Amino acid sequence: MLRKEEPPLELLEKIKIFLAVHWQGVVCLLTPIVIIPILLPFPPQPYQWCAYTLVLMATYWVTECIPLAVTSFLPVLIFPLADVMSTSEVSKAYMNDSIVMFLGSLILAYSVEQSGLHKRMAYFTIRTIGYSHLRLLGSLCIVTTFVSMWITNTAATTMMVPINFALLKVFDDQKIITMYETNADGEKFASDITSCYFCATTFSATIGGIGTLVGTATNLVFKGLFQNAYPDAPEYLSFPKFSAFAVPYMIIMEICVYLYLAIVYFGFLRPKSAAAKRAKIPQTGREAAQKAIAEDTKKMGRISFWEIMVIILFGGAMVSFFCRSPQIFEGWGDKIIQHFELTDKRFVRDSALAMFVSFLMFLLPSSLKIIMNCKAKFYEDLPKGPVTSVLDWKTLNTVMPFSFMFLLGGGFALSNAAKKTGLNDKIGESLRGLSSTPNLAVLLIIIIVVICVTNFCSNVAVANVFCPIVMQLAKEINRNPLWYNIAAGFSASYCFLLPVGTPGNLIVQSAASIPTKKMIKAGLGPTITTAIITWIAIAFWAPVIWPDLHLMPDWIGSGTPGA
Repeated sequence: MLRKEEPPLELLEKIKIFLAVHWQGVVCLLTPIVIIPILLPFPPQPYQWCAYTLVLMATYWVTECIPLAVTSFLPVLIFPLADVMSTSEVSKAYMNDSIVMFLGSLILAYSVEQSGLHKRMAYFTIRTIGYSHLRLLGSLCIVTTFVSMWITNTAATTMMVPINFALLKVFDDQKIITMYETNADGEKFASDITSCYFCATTFSATIGGIGTLVGTATNLVFKGLFQNAYPDAPEYLSFPKFSAFAVPYMIIMEICVYLYLAIVYFGFLRPKSAAAKRAKIPQTGREAAQKAIAEDTKKMGRISFWEIMVIILFGGAMVSFFCRSPQIFEGWGDKIIQHFELTDKRFVRDSALAMFVSFLMFLLPSSLKIIMNCKAKFYEDLPKGPVTSVLDWKTLNTVMPFSFMFLLGGGFALSNAAKKTGLNDKIGESLRGLSSTPNLAVLLIIIIVVICVTNFCSNVAVANVFCPIVMQLAKEINRNPLWYNIAAGFSASYCFLLPVGTPGNLIVQSAASIPTKKMIKAGLGPTITTAIITWIAIAFWAPVIWPDLHLMPDWIGSGTPGA
């Protein structure tokens, strides 16, 4: 059978198709060439090589033309060859206190996930609060926010996806709601109510992540960048002080997200609206949902010894984090420093505790079988295999996102290089024009710019790029760098509009087939309210927690922020 001859493609059409398929390779190849003017005049100085690497990595991070972690290795390649830093100096940035703390927090988080404790918490909260749409949405938001304070945002979102499906399917089976709609091509996509539930999940995970230092990697990034830049500064971003600021701020933001979704999708405060009529659940529907949750809870059975061990170890870790050096009373870390007569007040940090508890989780058993084995009277009662520990390393090793450690390390390497080469001074000179701008206006500009950018890029990458720049800006215009650092650091987490900004958004979009337009609609309100609340919190609440923000302490002169 002869194939019908097709008309030849025009050159422009060929280029369009080529770029659509191979754009990542084109960006990888052309970016290093296009930014060569940064190195002029030849031979380039070390600060020029540092700026070149910064722009190259920022472009690769923003476009994700190669994996984020692979981009993070560029300092190891470029800096030693360009006489910026030695290989040994660069490599040290990839394993430090902040990265070990990040690793420890992931291990602690996965203990909750492996034991199934997170699902028990979710079902308990739903059964306690109720089964109307407003109550269910509220309970899902509360659970996801709380859980995300202690485990990664991605894990918290993933946890809630099957729970959302189970609840919505009950209502769909009762013909109370429609989970999916169909377009002209016959493709199914999420209805408004389905979009509401799933977007509420990922948005709540994002907001919950800012509640504690271990809630998301972004928190540890901006803390680590500040510590690298100003090693002589007091420990402003300790676990208790961080949460003292973040938790009230987090609660207010979550309330606003809930109210926006409830008003738009369920007609809250609009009793005569079409949304309010769609959101009504008859008694039969509530009973069906209640029955489904009860059945799932029954399958889980009574709380296991494994879950109890996780509660003890995980809860003990959280209390110990708070009590290490709370600055409102003498903590166990302070006593260790006094006992050994150490001069470094930060000699013992949270990372040591995180790894200690992690070690115990791999050491202690997840069941009481070992005791039963000791009571064995017959051969058949003797153990047939080892008792599993609270955390199983083989399982953990398959799901642990180790690549984020390299992402953090790449940012720290850039920070150290910019500090050493004097790139910060060059950047600072170009930012001095903002010295006459009111502080409140500068904070608002930082928050808006970072929130806009983080919707298109990885949160961690955005923090790595922007936090050092705004710290240098603060120093140049005679303001406290900590203030601008926390403004950019917190703002880097807030991706609500687009799926590409954070894995949680991608998870719910792919799981529930949510069109991007519907995610933008759901995320528009949270984006606006978050920007406003963040500005108010950073401007007025942060100085209450950190009174030094209004001062220019001596430690500012001892450090130079990285870029």
